[in-house]
Formats: sequence, C-alpha cells, structure tokens
Amino acid sequence: MLEPQTRATLTEQLRPPTGFELVHAVGTTFTLGLDTALSVPLAFAARGVADQHDPIAILDAVRRSADRVDVFAQAGEIALGTRNNRLVAFLEPMLHPVSVPTGIFHPKVWFLEFRNGDASAFRFVCASRNLTSDRSWDVVVSLDGVPGDTADAAGLEARNAPIVGLLRSLPGSAVVPLAPERTVRIEGLAARFARVEWETPDDLEDLRFHVWQSGAPARPDLSGERALIVSPFLQDSALATIRGGIRRELLVVSRSESLNRLSPGMIGGRTSAFVLDAAAGRTEGDESALPGVLSGLHAKVIVVNRERRARVLLGSLNTTDAALHSNVEVMVELAGSAAKFGVDATRKALGDLIVEHTVEPIDEADADDETGGFLDAVLRAVAGAQMRIDVEGDGPYRLRVSCVDTVPATDDVAFSWRLLTRADEFREGLPSENGSWIESVALPDVTPYLIVTVRDGAGAERSTVVLADLHGDPDDRLDAVIASHLSTPTDFMRFITLLLELVGLGTAGAGAGTAWNTTAGAGGDLGAGLFESLIRSVGARGRGLADVDRVVQYLRGRGDTSILPSGFDELWASVWEAQRQLEGSR
Repeated sequence: MLEPQTRATLTEQLRPPTGFELVHAVGTTFTLGLDTALSVPLAFAARGVADQHDPIAILDAVRRSADRVDVFAQAGEIALGTRNNRLVAFLEPMLHPVSVPTGIFHPKVWFLEFRNGDASAFRFVCASRNLTSDRSWDVVVSLDGVPGDTADAAGLEARNAPIVGLLRSLPGSAVVPLAPERTVRIEGLAARFARVEWETPDDLEDLRFHVWQSGAPARPDLSGERALIVSPFLQDSALATIRGGIRRELLVVSRSESLNRLSPGMIGGRTSAFVLDAAAGRTEGDESALPGVLSGLHAKVIVVNRERRARVLLGSLNTTDAALHSNVEVMVELAGSAAKFGVDATRKALGDLIVEHTVEPIDEADADDETGGFLDAVLRAVAGAQMRIDVEGDGPYRLRVSCVDTVPATDDVAFSWRLLTRADEFREGLPSENGSWIESVALPDVTPYLIVTVRDGAGAERSTVVLADLHGDPDDRLDAVIASHLSTPTDFMRFITLLLELVGLGTAGAGAGTAWNTTAGAGGDLGAGLFESLIRSVGARGRGLADVDRVVQYLRGRGDTSILPSGFDELWASVWEAQRQLEGSR
C-alpha cells in the first residue's frame, strides 16, 4: 500500500489527463505559502510553459486559472514564502482564508474536474501535505473517477456525501465573502461530485470518505487485532482512544519529540514506538539537506488489521484530541487483504526508513500539536476578523485600511502591520474601525494583502498574510502588474507567445521555449513565429487576442510603447480589426 520509493509531487497529481483540460479545481490546506501557491496554476498550463522559474510563464498560467481555481486555507496560517513576488496579485480571486468555529481548518484535499469535448473526468486528491515548500515525508492518495450510472445514484451519493458536504461548506467558512459566481460554481461542482464513480484497483474491496467537521467528528471503525499509526503529533488521550480498540499489537511511528512527551506507560508492552531514520532519503556521503532530499515526518496514516482484512486511512488526521474532536479533517479509507495492505505489509514497505525508538521522557508542559503555540492562536484570531481596504484617488492612490470585525483583546502582546508591497512601512497596533491611511501608492503596489505581526514580551514574534476585502481599485490594476514585468520588446513577445500557447494558438510544433527563440531578432524586431501565431489566432473566439489588446491599451494609455517590437503597431492594427469584423459578422 505505502510505497516510499515512489515519489509524487502535488503538481503531478493536479495535472489533467492527456487530452483533457481543467474545468474547475477546489483545494484546501492548513498552511499556505503564497510563492508555492503560484506553482499550482502551472499544473493546469500547457506542459511546454510549466517553468516555475519564469515569472512571465507563472503570470500567465495564474491569469488563465484565476476563474477556475479556488483555494481555501486557515486564516492566520498564510505566509509570504521565500520570495516576495508581485505576481501573487493574480492569486487574489482564487485564495480564500477561512475561519472555523472550533479547532483549526486542517484538510489537505483537491476536488478536480476535467473535460475533453463531451467527456468529463474527476479526481479527488487527499494528502497530508500543506501548500507550502516544506520537504517532509508526506502521503497522498489520488482517485480518478467518471460520472456514475444514474441507476446507482443513491449509492454513489451516499458514498460521496462526506466530501461533498465539505465542498459545499467551504464558501460559508471564508473570512471574506466569495463572489456570488464562485459560490455558484462550487455548488455546481459539488452536485457533479455527488455522483462520481471512483476507479479503484481490483485488489481493493472498499472505499470510504471520512470528514471531521467542527463539532461533528467522524466515527470510523478503528477496532481490530493489530494496528500501525503514522502521526507526527501525539497526545495521550487520543492515542489511548485508538489503542482501546486494538486487541493486540500497536506500532506508533512519530517524531521523537512527540513520543518523548507522552506520559510514562503509553509506550511499552504491546505498544512499540518508531521514528524516521536520520538518514532517510539521503544517499551515501550526503551530509546536507539537498533540494531533492526529504526530511522530517508529516504523513498521517492508520492501518488496522481485522482477521484477514485491513483498513488503511490516509489524510490529515493527527493522533491528537483536537484532530479527533474539534478540527476539520479528511481521511480516505481503503480496504483490502491484510496480506497486501495490512500492518506487516506496511511495516515492510517502510523498511529502513524507520527505526525503533526508546522513549526518553522530558519534563515539558507545552502542547505538542500542529496548531503551534499561543502567538499562532492569536494570529488566527486576528486573521479571522475581516479587514477592508478602500482605494481613493487617480494615482498615486490613497488606501484606507480598516478592520470591519471586532478583534478579540489580547494582553501582553503587541501588533504591527504593513502592506505586502510596502516592506519598510510598518504601523504599530492593528487597523481600527475608522481606518488608517496609506499615501502615495503606485498602481502596481495597490494590494489587498497585509502582513500582520504579533510579538510577546519576551521578543518572540509570528507573522501572517491577511487578505483584506479590496474596494475601489482601478480596473487596470492587474494590467499594471503585468506591465511591471515587461521591460523589453523581447519580454513583450514572450508574453504574447505564452498567451497564445496557453490557449493552443502558439507557434505550431513548438513549445514555449522554442517559440520565444523564434519570435525576435537581436534588435527586438517582430519575427515570423509570432506573426504566424497572431494571424492563426484571428477567429479563435478572441481568446488570447483580447488579453493582448488589454495590455497593449494599458501601455499606450500610460505612454510607454518603447517595449512594443518594431512593426508591431501596424501588424496589431490589422489583426485586431480582422478580429472585430469577424466577431461582428457572428
């Protein structure tokens, strides 16, 4: 069942099947890095332009996915990531911080719908990995499906009800209300997911979904003869709950810190402890954490043997009280023979990755769970309050930042905040109901993203990205962000080529990299490759061309046409006029 030697990246799991294109994707995560989130749309772009290091490729992939992707993340657990990038502006419509009544929002799942002509395909991805750049050991299960037989609609709806209920609940948990059309699209996706028939290997006997909602925990049957738990975070009572249903042996794979914090007697007798081998994932002679090397445990798995059958649960659930009783969590349950999927098979698959651990009790009262400490909880409470930014003026702009909801009072901590795009302009405290003004903001720097920092008396601090509700921003704000990444005629031509490549209208027979090299001479003149792409694009329902025209008009409006290639104006006038006449004839 578990195959540590088989690696999978998130983008691979999200990529459409051959011949299909994305219709809608909804993802959930506990923590989120904005820079990592930028890589998600690349999974849905043309394979030839999926270059995570090219800002223009990222820019257009994100723009293309903006109305087809929604990502829900725990408010207060959104980070900037390793680099500050203006391109995160294009994530704004698809990113939705959420706040839940109890516990934390902890599922890591994706609902995906693809289409090829009249054929529809679905995928459900359930993982333990957050949408961050962490390189820990995680687990993922990916299920492909098709529209089910209407004769078995009731059975399919019953099986899919837990995850469909989660999907339908997401818009109502968002801190900033979703645009009505997004809520409608999610409801439509949920209705189609309700009747998906999932493809499973022949040696699997059963498939079930378990969703823990705040105040309404799932109750999977975890009783059996033997069990193996993989959980990076542990607590006594949660472990005792699971162990209570196991009649014989229990193997617990966790981190040494979590195992050592358990009370005396929790490990021993019929309960044995394991940790990741410090050398797991490294090759001989490797002394450092190289980019491709995984380190640390983040996977969550429960394997239970009962007679000759085994049940395997994979997903987000830690063995903690909050996970079992308060959080929003998701696990996928697969059932099959114990010989192939049970405790012994899983232990054998893990092989030398884990080693037996001798518990060394430590006197530490701090809670050991994934929710972090006091400052993290404070940030989640602040980020769960709705912020608002009003834009005024004709440029440079004035921004009024205010807090719409009441922020719970917290003693012994100090707050500060700033715009994401103004790295050196921190303000003390939090935005008030009456608002704080930020003056002379350039159009590309107008943003709904705030960085909020909390600091305690000992000097410890935590920061998070807060997504405010932005009002009054100019219609061409995102065009200004695009223009800020176009500084030469070559940049401009690469951008146009990408626009056309991503809708299937680029240079015939060439990937994006090839097209870039054939569209311009050394002097930035318009080349034959781009000329042909533009001519072919006429009549293709305006996709790509309309985007090009919007950027061209923005550049002309601000009097910056120096980045337009020599000869482009004449060609573009002819292409755009032909497009308008064709649309008029329709």
